[in-house]
Parts: sequence; structure tokens; C-alpha cells
Amino acid sequence: MKLPPPPAPATEDPRNLQIASDTVAQQLQQIAILTRKAAGHLGTVLGINQTDVAALEHLITDGPLPPTELASRLGVTTAGITQVIDRLERAGHVVRERQLDDKRRVLVCPVPDSVARTYRHISPMLEGLGAVLGALGGQDRAVVEAFLGQVIEVYRSTLPGNTGPVSNPQDSR
Repeated sequence: MKLPPPPAPATEDPRNLQIASDTVAQQLQQIAILTRKAAGHLGTVLGINQTDVAALEHLITDGPLPPTELASRLGVTTAGITQVIDRLERAGHVVRERQLDDKRRVLVCPVPDSVARTYRHISPMLEGLGAVLGALGGQDRAVVEAFLGQVIEVYRSTLPGNTGPVSNPQDSR
């Protein structure tokens, strides 16, 4: 499905835009705010900052990654990702593993105990979301999937450096 072209950049106060008074837009904004708050709380629990939480999220979601891929996903330099990985390693959340077939190649791997601790912390939210998703009927689910897919595409197409897909939940079906 082709999305309509984005509107011209607003030069006025965004609170005056029509979308600002739209209930669905306000709900999306609340989800974004609550997601940042949840990530902040998780960071506090794990003893790491927001950048480190984001890196750990990528590693937990997609498995071990090379430092360069992790840097690209976070939008940081290779020097910056070295600092992130060093902090995560010191905190016991990741390990660097050299590859047997190429000793120059390193993968950053999440530590299983850290993954388990993360899931223990977020499991009430995941279970609640699972219940909400489980209650969606076929047609409602299709509408929600299409809508969220379009929202994701708007984000991807408007972010600097177009981060592209990280992982697509539909690929696992």
C-alpha cells in the first residue's frame, strides 16, 4: 500500500496542527512517552543508561551482532559503540565473542542471566499486551496490523539516515 506524501514541514507551533487534537495521535504520543519511561525504568533496574538499554534491546531481540551493526542501529560512531559495549560488559550484560573462523570478527552477545532479568522485569507488561492482542478478532487485528505498519513506515521514511527495518515480526510467521 502506498502512503500519501508527507505534508510540507510545519513552521508553526505543532500544538496547533490538526493531528495534535486527534485522539489516536494523542494515544500514539502516550505510547511513545510510556515506552521511554519503561526503558528508563529498565535502565535503572539494570544499572545502565538509555543508549545501553537500546543496545541491549537490539541484542536481546535479534541475537548477537557485530559492533559495526550495533553502531549503525544506534546511530553512533565505532568509537561510541566501543564505549557502549565496554559499559555493558562491565555491568555484566554482554560478552564479546571472537569467531572461530575469523579471529578478527567479534560478536556482541547478551548474557543469558541479563536476558532473563530483563524479561522478568518486563514480563507483566508483555503479558498484559499479550492479553490485549489475544482479544483482537481477525478483522480488528488486520486493521490494527495495517495501521501500525503504516505508522512504522512513516517513522522509517522520515527519520534521518532511514534506519530501515530492524526486524519484521511478520517474517516469523
